[in-house]
Amino acid sequence: MIALQNISVSFFQKQQSVKAVNNVSLQINKGEIFGIVGTSGAGKSTLLRTMNLLQPAAQGHIFIDGNDITNYQGAQLRKIRVQAGMIFQHFNLIRTKTVYHNIAFALKAANTPQKAIDARVTELLAMVNLSDRKNAYPSQLSGGQKQRVGIARALANNPKILLCDEPTSALDLETTNSILDLLKEINQKTGITMVLITHEMAVIKKICDRVAVMSKGVIVETGDVMDIFAAPQHSFTKQLVAYSYDLELPQRLCNDLDGQIFKLIYRGNEAEDPVLSDAAQLFNVKLNILHGKIEYIGNQPLGILLVNIVGNQAEIDNAVNYIRSR
Repeated sequence: MIALQNISVSFFQKQQSVKAVNNVSLQINKGEIFGIVGTSGAGKSTLLRTMNLLQPAAQGHIFIDGNDITNYQGAQLRKIRVQAGMIFQHFNLIRTKTVYHNIAFALKAANTPQKAIDARVTELLAMVNLSDRKNAYPSQLSGGQKQRVGIARALANNPKILLCDEPTSALDLETTNSILDLLKEINQKTGITMVLITHEMAVIKKICDRVAVMSKGVIVETGDVMDIFAAPQHSFTKQLVAYSYDLELPQRLCNDLDGQIFKLIYRGNEAEDPVLSDAAQLFNVKLNILHGKIEYIGNQPLGILLVNIVGNQAEIDNAVNYIRSR
């Protein structure tokens, strides 16, 4: 478990102190995939780096499994960094080393015997589906393959925590999905705690159990991913969720429509029920779906639809009340 208590980090820019992280407290549970999402400059990566003390906190405390590591130095600090593997946006591979030696580097740094290094690298290459690229150099790899090497290297010393700093932002959509699937699989097989930084709500939706939304150095909202998407509370979170669904209608269409437009949010099993069909049969209204979709977050369905309802006001009110009750 990771617990941050009142963490602040400041930087000096043009002789002025700027708080990149401002009094942040978080609890990340053992074995979960925890996301931190926000726009560029929100302080996400700075906050992540306090968790393995790559970035010292100006104030506050960092706990791992109940131990206050805030002021660790020397051997204690090295031990924490071995326990907290890290993967990066731009891979950070050694260009002059093969895939094997990039992964082995982390093991050699931990004074692992050569025979154990060979066995562990072989195991990790199989885990990330790169057994046939053992002797390749980074320049011979695709972006997705480079990130798989980065993941294998981060896992080399069997860490308890995997810190992921924008791990898919340099990748295309298909490769992003394959990397996220791999991280999810590793989490399920090993039970490792993952903390994932991203500016993409789609990444949060696909892989995370819980999420913290960060803006201007402050955590504005925290919750289960389903709750955040179904019922965001903070205005900034609502904005991020709205962008991720992109449900805007053309003004021409809005001007030409009769009746009223409603946004319907279906959550859980109700998302699979024929609620609109039932309403159309029970009441003298016409229902026209203008935009929306049903998708699955953590195997739970979530539907968001924009629906045009046409009829006299009393029938519209009855239909809306019925739909709301369902």
